[in-house]
Formats: sequence, structure tokens, C-alpha cells
Amino acid sequence: MDDPYQAAELTWVFRPEPTRPAPIRALAGRLVHGIGQVDPDGETDIVLRDGTHLRATRAEVVAE
Repeated sequence: MDDPYQAAELTWVFRPEPTRPAPIRALAGRLVHGIGQVDPDGETDIVLRDGTHLRATRAEVVAE
């Protein structure tokens, strides 16, 4: 029987906007390792699990 008090497990995935340059769109679907604080410009630093560092909006990091 499933434990009703078990925490849900979320995986954070990078889903870039379609207007981003091709090299950034090529990273779509990669798993996120860490996310920094959102800056006043609405972007944050993220680190993908493969070690790639980039800037992204909060909307480009989704839970799956």
C-alpha cells in the first residue's frame, strides 16, 4: 500500500523558450542541478546536471 505521507519527487527540467538561440534550444529537456536567485531582469543562473551553466527565466525551468 502507498504511504499517503510520502513526499512527491519532482524533477526540474530546462525547457527554453522557442525564441532562444539554437545552441540554447538544443539543451531542451536536460535535467537541472541547481538554480540561483532571480535577478531584477527576471533571469537566474542555472546549472544543468551535465555541468552546463546558463541564464534562464523562471518559466524555462519546469517541474516534471
